[in-house]
Amino acid sequence: MDKFNFKLQKVLEFKESYEEKKKEEFSIELRNYYEQEKRLKELTEERKKAINNPPKFKMILDYQGFYRYLDLLEKRIERQTQALNQAKERLERARQELIKATKDRSIIEKLKEKAYEEFLEEQSKKEQRLNDDYALYSYLRGERR
Repeated sequence: MDKFNFKLQKVLEFKESYEEKKKEEFSIELRNYYEQEKRLKELTEERKKAINNPPKFKMILDYQGFYRYLDLLEKRIERQTQALNQAKERLERARQELIKATKDRSIIEKLKEKAYEEFLEEQSKKEQRLNDDYALYSYLRGERR
């Protein structure tokens, strides 16, 4: 019996490795997104605690310092929100690239499956022809006697 040889095997291997690379990139972007989200939650919690439990002030400078601190927290929260949005965009881009890579690999795999089915069908036909030849040969040998 002949051995199955898929003509696009190298392309399939390339597509598989490319998909793995895109999975890793997606995983990195997902981790980054969760880190950015965690930082934003921490900053928001810090601001909430500061507002709900303000320190006791003895001087007007203490008030000013506290409000500067709150203003600084607001700016950090804004920057962190922007960083989170950027991370979300990169994550979505990585997701789309992964989906495309998966589809590309899937197409090649389907071609391989179809080629393998055709190969099996051809092998079955060859085997059937061989069996028919043996049967005919046996019949002819039997008639000669």
